[in-house]
Amino acid sequence: MSGRQPLTRPGLWAGLTLLSLTLLGGVAQATPRMSLTAGTPCAACHVNPTGGGGRTEIGFGAMSKAGALTYDQLGLGALHDVESNTWLDGLLSIGMDLRIQGARLGNPTLDESGAGTPETRVPDYTFFPMQVQPYVTLRPARGVTLYGTFGAGPETFRGKICDEVFPGMSCYAAYAMYEPADATLPTVRAGVFQPSIGIRHDDHTLFVRGDARDRRRPIIAPNYAEPGAEVIYQPVTWLRAEVGAFAPRGLDDTLNETADTADLWPVAYSGRVTFLPHIKIPYAVEVADDGFGDDDFGDDAPATQDYIINTWAGASLYGSGDFQLINGFVGLGIHEGVSLVAEVSRSERTLDYTTLNGWVGLWYTPWTWLTAAARIERANTQTANADDTTWAYVAGLEFFPVPFVEVRPEYRLVETSDYRFGQATVQVHLFY
Repeated sequence: MSGRQPLTRPGLWAGLTLLSLTLLGGVAQATPRMSLTAGTPCAACHVNPTGGGGRTEIGFGAMSKAGALTYDQLGLGALHDVESNTWLDGLLSIGMDLRIQGARLGNPTLDESGAGTPETRVPDYTFFPMQVQPYVTLRPARGVTLYGTFGAGPETFRGKICDEVFPGMSCYAAYAMYEPADATLPTVRAGVFQPSIGIRHDDHTLFVRGDARDRRRPIIAPNYAEPGAEVIYQPVTWLRAEVGAFAPRGLDDTLNETADTADLWPVAYSGRVTFLPHIKIPYAVEVADDGFGDDDFGDDAPATQDYIINTWAGASLYGSGDFQLINGFVGLGIHEGVSLVAEVSRSERTLDYTTLNGWVGLWYTPWTWLTAAARIERANTQTANADDTTWAYVAGLEFFPVPFVEVRPEYRLVETSDYRFGQATVQVHLFY
């Protein structure tokens, strides 16, 4: 860590830390790299068609096998035999996420009380709960899904049941969804849920939905959800579209809680289009002589296999009145466990207030239980009299020692015009 100037804006780092380390409902969801390397949509593993939250039987089954060691190897056969989160002949599914974080919670300060060079002091390292969230799914009839989830906040267990940490955050989501038997017909869902905005991530410290000028007030808060309805249409495997209408109550809290910065309509609109082509590249594979001397039958002739590349390319628009948020994103993944994702977002509102954020991330998964990850982020906010830019450089691992347990060690370096601050963190994630 190195100080550049006195920390004239300590709230900037405090806000970043809060984004990363406060109890965050809704942060548990499949990462983009999982969908890209598998070549499957988020809906294959999650009840939510845009990813996140409760897991389907396929998602649960996949994660029940992700571990460097199995419970059977550890002599815990009862846990090894758990293969489903669904009961009553598919009627009921349950799940949960529990996360604990270890980090230096707070902001660095500059101590100039002593003689000589001022000393930069950092907060002590501490562990604390980050997420406690259950999920319940009911499927009472063919094609009908009822889903609900609740995210606990810091004060939930002290009497304030619905504790919304950030403006625009929702402590719950609940919706009904109908998926026709004919896959060429659209899916419809209605309730309280997050509109389809860009890529839905499992890490809400990403700058792409934030504000470099006010890190305590992200534009799209963790666990953001609004009352509304959405139509999802995927007539072919390589094309998907979502269109929705929502009551922007949370968005109004984010943009206008302390000062009116955006003139919103009673209704917000959302739209997202994604192209998902699978590219197959044939290549020759040498086949060894089988030793039987019957080469006339071509046993040692080159065979052909397909090298599969899964891709994304899309854009989304979310807005109401004078507020607009535009996201563009691309992704590339191969079955050998390498994936690359990039996203950019731009927002504007009534005042002279514009954000332009982006990030690029790279993952390598040599085994299902270990992934190396790195990314670079940039956030910029311009107003009539200010221009703020924040950079972040992040590297870490996603390690599953046993099924349903994930450990994420990470190092993050954050750089602003006022300071540079780096620290190591670790997250322990228990899920079902």
